[in-house]
Amino acid sequence: MDWLTVVAQIVNFLILAALLKRFLYRPIVTAMAARQAHIERQLQEARHLKAQAERLIATYRRRLEEVEQQNQQLLEQARQEAERERQALLDQARLEVEAKRRQWLEALAREQHQLARDLERLLGEQLIALGRKAFAELAGRRLEACLVETFLERLETSPELQRLLTEAGSREWTVVTAQPLDADLRRRIETALRRFNPDVRVRFVERDALILGIALEAGDRVWSWNLAAWLEQLEAELQRFLQSLPS
Repeated sequence: MDWLTVVAQIVNFLILAALLKRFLYRPIVTAMAARQAHIERQLQEARHLKAQAERLIATYRRRLEEVEQQNQQLLEQARQEAERERQALLDQARLEVEAKRRQWLEALAREQHQLARDLERLLGEQLIALGRKAFAELAGRRLEACLVETFLERLETSPELQRLLTEAGSREWTVVTAQPLDADLRRRIETALRRFNPDVRVRFVERDALILGIALEAGDRVWSWNLAAWLEQLEAELQRFLQSLPS
């Protein structure tokens, strides 16, 4: 072994290592340290940005939650307002329907009442007309003679009628009947009337309008015991009754 060559190689290696360390490793180490510091700064900046981003995200989330909460409140207010408006419209519609219903019922009641009055008036008129027709068909001398007898009885028994006849100043009294009277009835009537006025002239006439019965005309006074007068009185009473009903 050549120890000189070995020592020379060792010296050369040490010189090469010293040169590499001075001119190659140190710049590389310095560059790596600078690079590491740059990376460290970027990481620090990245962490700072991340923290800002997280804070910003948190802020946005809070704002988003607040906006969502405000939206919910606005929706609830809108729903409550819509519900109140709907209820108000329903109440108003219910009141209008109820008012229309009352008006309709009142109009119906008035129409029913008017119809009932019209039916009552028509029924009364028909009954009177029917009675007038029936009595006109049934009237005869015998029935009229009975009414004349009643008239003579009233002359004998009614103080009020007697007083009125005594006060009647006309010189001619007219006895009206629907049927012609026989001579005996005429004589009895004339005799009865002259008890109240001996100078009076009694005249007998027939009128179909009486239907049945007798009437006495003394000046401007008339006393009636005939069916026409009774029916007219009944018709007048019916009209007064219908007019007294509440409208």
